[in-house]
Amino acid sequence: MPQKETIRKISEKLLQDVEKATSTGLYNGKAGLSFALFITASYLQDEQIEDEAFNLLKESIVIKNQDLSFETGLAGIGYTLLCLIENKYLDANFDEIFGEQYEMIIKGFETIEKYPMKLLNSLKVIYFLSKVNHIKREDNRTGKIIQKIFEGLELFLIIQFQDFTDIHYINKKADVLNIYKIYLHLVDYSGYTHFSNSVLEDYAALYRNGKIASSLETGFYLRNMAARQGMKIYDDIITDNINNGISNIRLNTLSLKERIDLAKIISIIKPKDDRKYDKLLYFENLREEMEIQDLLKTVDKKSYPLGYGGGLSRFLIYCVNQQIELL
Repeated sequence: MPQKETIRKISEKLLQDVEKATSTGLYNGKAGLSFALFITASYLQDEQIEDEAFNLLKESIVIKNQDLSFETGLAGIGYTLLCLIENKYLDANFDEIFGEQYEMIIKGFETIEKYPMKLLNSLKVIYFLSKVNHIKREDNRTGKIIQKIFEGLELFLIIQFQDFTDIHYINKKADVLNIYKIYLHLVDYSGYTHFSNSVLEDYAALYRNGKIASSLETGFYLRNMAARQGMKIYDDIITDNINNGISNIRLNTLSLKERIDLAKIISIIKPKDDRKYDKLLYFENLREEMEIQDLLKTVDKKSYPLGYGGGLSRFLIYCVNQQIELL
């Protein structure tokens, strides 16, 4: 873990530029900044940082918002609140604070099956709905929405995989495979048990025929699903994806987000005391004299530099508490 001086330096950068966050959401807005600062405040035992974190969270909740998405809207803000409560960074009642917004989200997704394009853009709402299920088990609406999103997503993937080898295929295969990776992560995260075997079989056939490149993340999430369901038929694909995925990592090409996400996976799958993985796990430039600007250069240009989605807030959470999930 970086020294406290480094963590404080990054948190001060967030506090200094916090007014630049004009949105309220998780990935690029105040909710994500609040998330990082709450965790940092607890680690540093700093009440001033905690007060700023609370103010940011309050702003993200009270500002009127019609965006229901996970990345930029109410679902991500609700997730932030739930995660802070669950990990005891905040003592609050979810229903009292977020009950009205929760109902807006539910009503906005109850008929999601009627809007296929909206469905594909709403996949990560499952992260929020899955976490809600832990505290509102009596509300079966969340489970129904989750199933509708999964069924629509599975239909999309089956169609895409069946057309992958068609010379007239027009979609960008990398984008489809990224959606598949998200699908596996969502199944793993939510514990969804009614997933389509056809999706897995179609992917497996393409992979075994050399039509799809290896991916560490795909192998990791498929491994978790297979272990939970006792499936052995994908062992070869899981092993290949993980081993080849690790071999294909080029550290100097990774964005900050990619480096963090891969490091979290590798910390779980690496053999105990196997030092050859160390360079993939630790950020070598994390020294006391590290310049924030150097770190910011590794943020993907599509990401908000200070944000949770791919910027300093995500990095700060990773540095302070590697057990906290990063979605």
